Amino acid sequence: MSIPHVQLIVDDQPVPGSLRAALGRLKARVSIRSVEKALTSGVSPSADVCVIIPSHDGPADVMDRLLAEVAGHACAALVMPSTTNILTDRPANTQDFSIRFATDRNTADELAGRIQALCEIRSPMLRMQQELAELKRRDAEWMSDTKALTDQIQLASQIQRDLLPPPLQDTAPFTIHTLFLPADHVSGDIYDFSRIDEDRFGFSLADATGHGLPAALLTILIKNSLAANKIIHHDTYRIVEPGELLSRLNIELLNANLSQGLFITALNAILDRETKQIRWARAGLPYPVLIRPGQPARQIRSDGGLLGVVPDQSFEIVQHSFEPGDVLLFFSDGIEALLLDEQVCGEESLLHTPWLELLTGAGPVPALENIRDRLRRNEHSSWPIDDITIIAIGMDP
Repeated sequence: MSIPHVQLIVDDQPVPGSLRAALGRLKARVSIRSVEKALTSGVSPSADVCVIIPSHDGPADVMDRLLAEVAGHACAALVMPSTTNILTDRPANTQDFSIRFATDRNTADELAGRIQALCEIRSPMLRMQQELAELKRRDAEWMSDTKALTDQIQLASQIQRDLLPPPLQDTAPFTIHTLFLPADHVSGDIYDFSRIDEDRFGFSLADATGHGLPAALLTILIKNSLAANKIIHHDTYRIVEPGELLSRLNIELLNANLSQGLFITALNAILDRETKQIRWARAGLPYPVLIRPGQPARQIRSDGGLLGVVPDQSFEIVQHSFEPGDVLLFFSDGIEALLLDEQVCGEESLLHTPWLELLTGAGPVPALENIRDRLRRNEHSSWPIDDITIIAIGMDP
């Protein structure tokens, strides 16, 4: 072992003879610093161990401040109080291996052994201090990276919401209500609607695999394709039927060669307020639900598989004629994850929920607000929550 550096922290108290002898036997390099200087200027950075001889009449917190200062330099301490009060005043649960106590009753050999043992833990303490500093540095970097990522996700969330369409104007005799609730900051769901001409409106809804950033990026990719119900050529335009639009989107997704088996469920519809008819095609989304006054709610079924899985798919066109008071519900499967108990199964389970009874009796506005309330009350629950999107198209009574 190299020559140890022992720093004495002492005011006017005498240095016990046994300590002088112990330092001589160790051939230690000794430096002396007053208590006040140790507290204001710190201990020597090269000190292997500090031997503290505190005054019996000093402030009560001096010892704790000294020990904290010594520990901050990865240095061990041997405390030799001039009275036994300081020893008995120390907490009984003090277990710090870098702090030892002694008195002038200890022999020189005993003190030399304790000082040498404390010197030998200097290197491990320095390594631990350096490792702790590195961990703190990495933690600060992680916190900074996390904040930057959080800021970017929040910005992505705002951009996605900005891409949602504004409310449609002048849709009488129809009213359109929507609900868009991402499971995370960003959603794997997307919806859109637009005015095609004076009397026709286009609606679309899509749900990408999963939720979060990958799904959200995929919804941005498909948004424009879903809104293309109208093709303008010179002074004329052509209406793209829902089945044709979904077929085109299916080809686009297959040509994109998306990794990780990503796919889309979707629906596209055209509402004609003059004829009071709506026609749509669906690709894997839950069956739309029709609520008609005086009748049980029912699903309107049609064929249509997932998008981006296999080529040459066909998508059945469904046409529905509205009657006064009808409400037609398009939705992603997140609503089923929220409303259906794990023990409830079956394609028509949603039709028998209290929520659908609320929708039937009170209309879309209270029913959609009920969904918001459920999520607010259960935001920390263990439900298998998913993105939720609903489009409710109602005809005035």
